[in-house]
Amino acid sequence: MPKPLCGVPTAVMDRADDEPGVRIFTMHRMKGLEFRCVAVLGVAEGIVPMRAAITPTEVDPIQHREDLASELSLLFVACTRAREELHVSCHGLPSRFLERVDHP
Repeated sequence: MPKPLCGVPTAVMDRADDEPGVRIFTMHRMKGLEFRCVAVLGVAEGIVPMRAAITPTEVDPIQHREDLASELSLLFVACTRAREELHVSCHGLPSRFLERVDHP
């Protein structure tokens, strides 16, 4: 097991799933995985959806809608990897994808 970082055990992403520790993934790498607790960080406008992944409406309105749907699907997949607890955070302006989410 790698050396703990700030007292928290860490694990390399390709290690066995039963090793204790915090695992860090991109949302793209989450598909097909499941964890007891998941934190999806940085769900802020301009980050999610990622600006570079969205075709401007004036260039191609159909592709623009498809790009937004793809980015929303990516966030959905990341959030549904949690079996027991999900924590979503943002800084600045929350992502437009969080507008319909009930906040405590």
